[in-house]
Amino acid sequence: MSTTVSVKRAFLDLLFIKSQLNRLLGDEPKYKDIISYMMTSTFLDSNEPLPSLKSMEQILNYKSHSLRKLIIDLYNEFFGEEIKNSLSFSKLDVYFDLSYFEGDKGYFKCNELCYIPRVGENITINFLKAKVGTDWFYVDKIRHDFYENTQIIEISLKSGIYNKYFHYEKYKAYEEGVINTYDLFNTHEVSIKRKMGLKRKELY
Repeated sequence: MSTTVSVKRAFLDLLFIKSQLNRLLGDEPKYKDIISYMMTSTFLDSNEPLPSLKSMEQILNYKSHSLRKLIIDLYNEFFGEEIKNSLSFSKLDVYFDLSYFEGDKGYFKCNELCYIPRVGENITINFLKAKVGTDWFYVDKIRHDFYENTQIIEISLKSGIYNKYFHYEKYKAYEEGVINTYDLFNTHEVSIKRKMGLKRKELY
């Protein structure tokens, strides 16, 4: 069963990669006007609301059915059943979020990394010990995001050494309602373990 694509949602999706649309199709007569309109907008970077399709029709001088078809055609250039254009995310931003106890946190960013660490791997960060309080961490979570021409990787590090048993038990406790979403993402492991009722011999 195929999903009907919402025209307004498709327009919003395309705004996230508008610089790539401009690079690949900005000179195409069919798409030139709408891509130029996207490039002059700041909808994603401000509190400015998304325009209604009616207002876009007036600004671009398109009839309703023509504008809707144009947006869907542009969307399908990249995401249709027959993919006609490939995206390129040539820039990399990696954000590290370090956590010791609840109030001991540190952050740093890099734009070049030879290897992306994976969940469960242990990492030593020597240069933030004064701020965070420790240099021993493991990778707890990784999230990838894509915006414009940038791949954004957010890597969450927790203090200590990765414990596969506790990782499993923590998510099991979340599914069973023993801990909540805030606990899962923000509460230190020592507090979580107390909530879960784990004895010391079960923790390590």
